[in-house]
Amino acid sequence: MENTSTKNKSSSKLEETLVSTFPRICTDCSTLTNKQFSLTNPALQSTTLNSFTKDNNANYVMAKMAIEELYEGEMYLIFTLKEAITIGNILLTLDDAAIRESVSKGVLDGDCADAFKEFANQVCGMLDNELRLKLPKPFHLKLMNTVSINKENANIVFSDDVLNEECLVLTATMRILGFDDGQFILSVSKLVGEEFFCEVIEDNNKQFKGTILAVDDSKTDIRTTKKLLSGEYKVFFADNPTNVLSMLQKYRIDLVLIEIYMNGNDGIALCARIKRNAMSHGIPIIMCSSSPTQNNVINAIRAGATDFIVKPFTREKLIKKINKHLINNNVLLHS
Repeated sequence: MENTSTKNKSSSKLEETLVSTFPRICTDCSTLTNKQFSLTNPALQSTTLNSFTKDNNANYVMAKMAIEELYEGEMYLIFTLKEAITIGNILLTLDDAAIRESVSKGVLDGDCADAFKEFANQVCGMLDNELRLKLPKPFHLKLMNTVSINKENANIVFSDDVLNEECLVLTATMRILGFDDGQFILSVSKLVGEEFFCEVIEDNNKQFKGTILAVDDSKTDIRTTKKLLSGEYKVFFADNPTNVLSMLQKYRIDLVLIEIYMNGNDGIALCARIKRNAMSHGIPIIMCSSSPTQNNVINAIRAGATDFIVKPFTREKLIKKINKHLINNNVLLHS
């Protein structure tokens, strides 16, 4: 796939984990198709589905897979129309010459489309079996549908939010013995991909204003905060306060954003622990809550919090507060 809008990513746990599923996929697909099937030269890139369809002037068949259990979102398995026709007709047990003739016509007829959908369902099951063993939290992947997509119909198939959300795209060279090389493509939204291992996947040369650690046990609030901040800051997340001190030692964190009310945990007590630790006492802390009381604010400041912000916060208000304290802590220069 040639795509000038994509950006190469450094190696990540997500990339390593997805690539680690390849041996299982290759073995099972070889059995399924009765053809030698291999995947090589993996590369993880960042783009949007909108850019992907516009920059790659081709027709695709995309399998939409729902991510369930403790993760939520979607993953897409993408093949060019040519590859979908090839795979579908292999499963229909056509001979190689007939498959090539069908590919030359460029038509994914009903029987072939059904066969390709079954192939996508099988690959979905392979990924599900592999990833549920490798991810830290319960995971399930379920095929929803398959759909043809290109730059003309992309805005009909997907909403603007889905089309323009940054996603991580893993591509690999796909070889089916007896046919031209193709590409095996997996795509997942960047937010969901980073949630798998609570990691930040960024360009090595990208410049950030600072590094933020957000502590919150609400998945919805974590995603909202990520969307508000990720363009300007490197953002780490912790959904369990017990991980926070180790993260502060592992990463250079410039500011911590803490939710007061977390299930079974007290954000103000966490704030106090951070401030008592010699390694982290100088890091500014902004406390937040959707239903603060005057006592909350007073107790947070007494515990060492630098500031307080009420949810839901706007991007402008949150960034203004963060920048103020990064400037005061000599992380940012006055603009």
